[in-house]
Amino acid sequence: MIEDARLVAVGSRSQERANAFAEQYGAEHAAGTYEQTFEGPRIDAVYIATPHSGHLELTLLCLRRGIPVLCEKPLGMSYGAVEQMVLAARESGVYLMEALWSRFLPALVEAKKAIDGGAIGRVEGLRADFGFLGQPREDYSRDRLYNPALGGGALLDIGIYPIWLAQYIFGAPVEINATARVTDAGADVDTQVTLRYAGGALAHCYSTLLGITKCDALLLGSEGALHIHPRFHESRGYSVLRGKNDPPVNHYHPFDGKGYLFEARAVMEDVRAGRRESAQWSLEDSLLLHKTLTEVRRQIGVSYAGE
Repeated sequence: MIEDARLVAVGSRSQERANAFAEQYGAEHAAGTYEQTFEGPRIDAVYIATPHSGHLELTLLCLRRGIPVLCEKPLGMSYGAVEQMVLAARESGVYLMEALWSRFLPALVEAKKAIDGGAIGRVEGLRADFGFLGQPREDYSRDRLYNPALGGGALLDIGIYPIWLAQYIFGAPVEINATARVTDAGADVDTQVTLRYAGGALAHCYSTLLGITKCDALLLGSEGALHIHPRFHESRGYSVLRGKNDPPVNHYHPFDGKGYLFEARAVMEDVRAGRRESAQWSLEDSLLLHKTLTEVRRQIGVSYAGE
């Protein structure tokens, strides 16, 4: 539970699903269309958690009504879509943030502070992976995860996490190289991305729907390494590794629940303070991330309708 937060309304394409969700989580108002969501109690902010293909339309719907938005990652299915959303937010002066909840987890925040403070010396590289076993090939057509019309594929669902982490540590890449295994329908299911940064550091980012990985992240430095405990995108700790005979120095940052509360609290603070975007995960951060993701898709041959 989050202090001072209350679920007042839920919107769905189905009245039945909206009613069930509202009953389960105690929402006051359940709407069978997204537009009707706003016909109930006053809404201070909206969290958009539809399939990727709905993010642009629904974000613009909320921004036009002057309602702050926390939109689930990926903010848009392409760089162009994200540009459109950012422009709408800035022109209307309404708050918008992409829901990359990992950015707000204490373990990852503290790991970044340790790296910036020289805990492993000069950072030379990153290796991060995220994989799970998806549907058998014969079931691809039945699952939105493999449907390009819905933004399906490994990259936007889970590959975004390793690439986000690389950006969090290094900033903007100067070179992007990507390769992938793509289904006949056009969804990537096994994707490798290598990012090079000014100074020569490399980030190796891997995502797959073909098998389970450790969801590990390792930062390599001139004086040691920093291991973000798996699964890194929801980690509760990290370790600093130095000499081969030295024990790891462990840092634990436990929390209850899933960890979305840190992101939610940050948005609540921003909205109450009248801010138009987050200082921790800004709209410029989202634009840079989606510039990288869109270039990766160009290289692996994955495109979406309307591009």
